[in-house]
Parts: sequence; C-alpha cells; structure tokens
Amino acid sequence: MSYIAHLAKRFVSSWSRKDVSEDELNMVRSTLTASEFILWNQFGNADRRHSVEVAQRFAVFLPEASREHRAGVLLHDIGKVQSNLSTLMRVIATVVGPRTKRFALYHQHEEIGITMLRHAGSHADVIAVLNQTCDAEVAAAFRSADNI
Repeated sequence: MSYIAHLAKRFVSSWSRKDVSEDELNMVRSTLTASEFILWNQFGNADRRHSVEVAQRFAVFLPEASREHRAGVLLHDIGKVQSNLSTLMRVIATVVGPRTKRFALYHQHEEIGITMLRHAGSHADVIAVLNQTCDAEVAAAFRSADNI
C-alpha cells in the first residue's frame, strides 16, 4: 500500500471514538511492562487501536517474536503524544513538514519515543524496533504490519 493510501486509511479510521476491546487491552497489559503500559495509556483511542492492529498483524507475520519486539511494535508511535496534534493537524504536519515547534515534534516522534522508552526502563530490544536496529526479519515484519 502506498504511503498516501496508508495515511488516508489512518485518517478515516481515526474518526471513530471506539476504544480497544477488553481482550485487546488484556493482550497489551500482558505484553508491556508496568512502565510501558503507563506510556501506552497516553495514546488517544485512535492511536491505541492502531497500536493493537499493527501488533496483531505483526503477530501473524512473526508469531515467534519476543515480548520485547511485540512491545516495541505496540509502542512504535509513542513519541507522537509529545506533539499533542489532532489527526487533522498530523496530516497537515505530514504535508507541510516541520514548520512549527509542534510539527517538528511530530516529525521527530521516533527519536522522542526512544527517549521516552529509555526513561521508562524499556529493554534495548523494545527500543531497537523503534530505531530499526532490530533483526532484519523483525524490522521487515514490523514495517509490513504498520504499512497495511
């Protein structure tokens, strides 16, 4: 799927106020450490759903993935919370680039997320998913799961 199609799908799905199901929430709780779960709870509903959807697809692509890799997938967008942008503003930031402080934060979400995970005491393998220094098979499965 093209990047634009991926963004369009995310934008439309973000209109729903629906949160993750109880079963999905239990999966998240059982995957993340306590401090990682506190971070994950900073997501709004749309980001929580996206996080779970990507993790579910990742599990299909790589069922033997470690807890740490699954946690990294669940938290791959955690740095976006620092920009505090609505979905529409995220689209605008994507199109126009890092022209404002908040847009710049949005464009730096991977680095910001890595810092947040380090402060939360996350394992190096969790962080490796975000900075794509993980095993090539894990990185490919993650990219495929995130870009559907």
